[in-house]
Amino acid sequence: MTSEVAPCMPFDWLRRASGRPALAGGGSEGSQNRSQDVCRRLKEALDSFLVAGDAGETDNQSSASPSETALKRLSQDVKKQLQVMLEVLLDLEKSSQHAGGMQNVPVVKSWLNQFLAIDLPKRLVTHLGQLEFEVRNDVVTVFSAVVRLGSGLEDEDPLQEYGQANPQFFALLVDGYEKPEIATHCGMMLRSCARQEKLVKAFLSQTQVVLKLVQFTRHEVFDISTDAFSSLHDFLLNHQDTSAQFLQANFRDYFTSYNSLLQEGDYVTKRQALKLLSDLLLGRKFMRIMMLYIGDDSYLQIHMNLLRDDSKTIQLEAFHIFKIFVANPNRPQRVHAILYKNKERLISLLHELTPHRPEDKQFLEDMKTVLNKLEALEPPPRPERAAPAGYPAGAAGAAAPEASPAADSAGGAAMAD
Repeated sequence: MTSEVAPCMPFDWLRRASGRPALAGGGSEGSQNRSQDVCRRLKEALDSFLVAGDAGETDNQSSASPSETALKRLSQDVKKQLQVMLEVLLDLEKSSQHAGGMQNVPVVKSWLNQFLAIDLPKRLVTHLGQLEFEVRNDVVTVFSAVVRLGSGLEDEDPLQEYGQANPQFFALLVDGYEKPEIATHCGMMLRSCARQEKLVKAFLSQTQVVLKLVQFTRHEVFDISTDAFSSLHDFLLNHQDTSAQFLQANFRDYFTSYNSLLQEGDYVTKRQALKLLSDLLLGRKFMRIMMLYIGDDSYLQIHMNLLRDDSKTIQLEAFHIFKIFVANPNRPQRVHAILYKNKERLISLLHELTPHRPEDKQFLEDMKTVLNKLEALEPPPRPERAAPAGYPAGAAGAAAPEASPAADSAGGAAMAD
């Protein structure tokens, strides 16, 4: 996984680096004026990149982008303003936190509103690639501090409202995975959002952005793929009540995209996808999602085929999902039919599957249970054509096309040869 040093960077270090003393609090009006000035100066420093680009066009340069020297100067200007903003944020945190609770709520809200009113989050992400590496780290640190500040508000959070009103902000962060130079920085900013439930809700309200993040987990660059998985993991598992609602409402769309990782991904992608899926399905908050998943015969076939993967590690990870299908006491008829039709091949295959550690008692107990249940399978009754495939009655997304006669008579597709 990628390192997340930047968001944890101590404020005192940045104060020493800037060479400025701490900004003194001067009452709510003075604090508000100072905050307005700091936000305005940072906006102007970021907008200078656009001005420099326009100047390049005027001078008939081959590209509208500023020269390397100009970029370095502009980047340093942004760095200075970020360091001042960090000082203001530190003062605000110190003055607002007392006895574990948030104080000066109106002041905090006012500062956040000023930060957001001039669209600083989008501006910071838009120009992230033009900044020097260390300045990008400062951007991540500022953003993480702003998110922490907003998390202390018990009622409506201006950041949540911003995320919902500006869906392109999350889209910009996810699109950052397309650019190796800023991919990890965008990932750290995404995971800062994933720590706060209100921002998780705002992010998950944008289904297409979530699905795009899923596809970045199969990026050809290992570091980017791993970072995207880390972000997806946090959005799904940090606040499980919220993510469970998202998964139930978007069950088909999400798992159609996610299961493509299991079918078409390389070794690393398959392994990470199986591990995250196992963590999710076995979580108590995701019981309904698990029942939907293990009730789908097409998903069963995916994991049956993964039991035959060339990699033993993939086989073992797939087993931890497959065993849930087998252990389900209320298997849909199509799932039961596929297991019964393939039970001899499955039993033979599972007898050859051994754990990495011979002393892994839990694995051996699970394997014994699965084998016993497979051996005890009875022939299924003829399925009713009107029954929805793979869903319990009344579940979200339960609508499914009527089963074809071929599928009914065959009990579903068998394991691929």
